[in-house]
Amino acid sequence: MKKDIINLISQLVKINSVYPNEKKTADFVLDYFNKRGYKPVRQKIEKNRDNIIVEKGAGKRTVILYSHLDTVDVTGGWKSNPFELKIEGDRASGLGAWDMKSGATINILNFINYEPKNFKLKIIFCVDEENISKGASKFIRSSHGKNIDCVISTEPAFKHGLQGIATGRIGRAVYRVEVKGESKHTAFYETRYDTNFFAAELLLSINKSLNKIRGDKKQYFFANRIESSAVGMSLPEKTLIILESSIIPPVTHDQMLSKLKRMINAKLKKYNNYYKVEVGFVKRETPFLNGYEIEKGNKYLRFLAKSVKTVTNESAIPYFRSSVADENIFGSHGNTVLSIGPIGANAHAPNEWVSLKSLEKLYNILIKFLEAVDSQLVTSH
Repeated sequence: MKKDIINLISQLVKINSVYPNEKKTADFVLDYFNKRGYKPVRQKIEKNRDNIIVEKGAGKRTVILYSHLDTVDVTGGWKSNPFELKIEGDRASGLGAWDMKSGATINILNFINYEPKNFKLKIIFCVDEENISKGASKFIRSSHGKNIDCVISTEPAFKHGLQGIATGRIGRAVYRVEVKGESKHTAFYETRYDTNFFAAELLLSINKSLNKIRGDKKQYFFANRIESSAVGMSLPEKTLIILESSIIPPVTHDQMLSKLKRMINAKLKKYNNYYKVEVGFVKRETPFLNGYEIEKGNKYLRFLAKSVKTVTNESAIPYFRSSVADENIFGSHGNTVLSIGPIGANAHAPNEWVSLKSLEKLYNILIKFLEAVDSQLVTSH
């Protein structure tokens, strides 16, 4: 299995799939499955950008093996060619080696080698994960994204190695808040006419009322951009705030927007509604990602945790992640989503690497998991 893993991940790393140039990798995956007698489907996202979907088996239940096709760009500091897999001992280095061409490799080998008896097994490869998730957004809205029982993502495990199973994620959104006042000569300055003063008070109120940090469950708002200007001895007419936010499920972005509006209205009353404030989401092509969290008693979580214990002889560690990914799209639509990835380091950084031994173990964990799904369906019949 080690040779198969190295061979496949080497081919994937050689292909430059820096967002948004996933076409060559999508073509490679399509050709790989065509040569093995499968009927892969291209799901067009936009010009030269396609999701790839393959399925096998039959039944009322569907399990998906998920990975994304794109990587981030090359950064400075690489000590080797990022598009050539470099192996030193147990470490295999290259762009996307950890995030997530190794995960794609394990998904492919599991899909090829496992024959589901009682359920439908799908493998999907999405574009644009490193940007705004256009691929996963299109997938979940299509017929391919219906009737999903479980999604397994082999994204890097940033915590706990092979024992870590991500069972939930924060939601993320970006808001645009514009505070409008009136231009006045600075001779008439008072804080009640200062849009920046109002904006500062508002930010402090938001921080005090809405920011809650409990380990990896982080709800916060912070300004990642503040703009205001005036000419000569004049007060600024407006202040623009761009707010970055993280929320904890089951709270949604729409609910949080309503709460923000109530806070702003309360603050405006203090200033006798002198200001006009516009607040809404920053516009983008896909919706911002809501959070999700899987229940502790979820049967697929039990299957995966048992598989981890069987292969590694160590107990699984379910945990919550304080970042967003395509998994948010699947999870926030009510699907079971579990993430388990190989050991490695330097995601989105130079000299990215993955542990080959952990990839072999990850392969075996997923095989055990698929066997458990099959066995459970036999029992339930």
